[in-house]
Amino acid sequence: MSNNGFGGGPNVFMGMQFPGPGVIHNDSGDMCGGRHEFMLEGYKYSIESDELVSFSFSDRNVSVYCGIENGVLVITSRGGNSSRRDGTLFSLKYQTDDMSILAKLNKIIKDYDMAKRNGYSCTVDGLPGGCGDYIRAEYASGEKLYMTSNQSPTVHYEAAKLIYDTFHEEALKNGLDFNTKGSNVKLYDDADEEFLQDAWKGMHFGREILAEFEGNRVKIYVDGKLTDDTEYIIFEGAVRPNRLKEGVTEPQSNHDYVEFEGCSCIRKMDGISLTAYFMKESYSTCRLLTQKQ
Repeated sequence: MSNNGFGGGPNVFMGMQFPGPGVIHNDSGDMCGGRHEFMLEGYKYSIESDELVSFSFSDRNVSVYCGIENGVLVITSRGGNSSRRDGTLFSLKYQTDDMSILAKLNKIIKDYDMAKRNGYSCTVDGLPGGCGDYIRAEYASGEKLYMTSNQSPTVHYEAAKLIYDTFHEEALKNGLDFNTKGSNVKLYDDADEEFLQDAWKGMHFGREILAEFEGNRVKIYVDGKLTDDTEYIIFEGAVRPNRLKEGVTEPQSNHDYVEFEGCSCIRKMDGISLTAYFMKESYSTCRLLTQKQ
């Protein structure tokens, strides 16, 4: 078994010493920067079983899961860029009778001696997402592996890459891929023309915003004053005037279209309402409800 730089006793990880179960560090309060660091009880520093039955891992690049459910293996994977529609966002969910991925994942766990830090948990208040990771594995024997931190990775970067590659290879075997075109789960809940057909009203800092959609046109009123009467387009989920900004010939994102006068753009929200975005002077939003509700 290769240590890959993880050598030392059962509580040594990459040269750092960790005590047995209990509190390592705990700042009181929920102020930004407060740190809560534990070695949780009930997690062994070596796992004897090789019969892995479920596995979950999440870091800044990907969130993956596989587990035996009702005699079949259920696999989910999600990752990519969620802020820009550049084709990298993906979400997969599928079933297979081939359980071989479990043996591959178990080998990664054992090769990198992940149980040496089993039960480690660290939370630093106020940190943005994407700094740390989470891993959980369960075995038929009842043994479990669990580590999490929102401050820094607990899984070695080489092991994290192997996990990513293992799930990617499994997706390819099942006719899917780690990109938007290769996904089989709905990625975006965008408004379409049929959904928009109504009058939508909301309040934005005491001002009434009314958007009336009829066919491919929209009228927007602010406190009863007509600010927009124009054709609209839905691009990357954003409802904008169907006019490109000066100098743009081929839109690469919804920001290549001009903004409405009454607001900047409109998007579908939570499946039942709309959100109006205001980005000309400072960023703000307001919720628009259909008058049928």
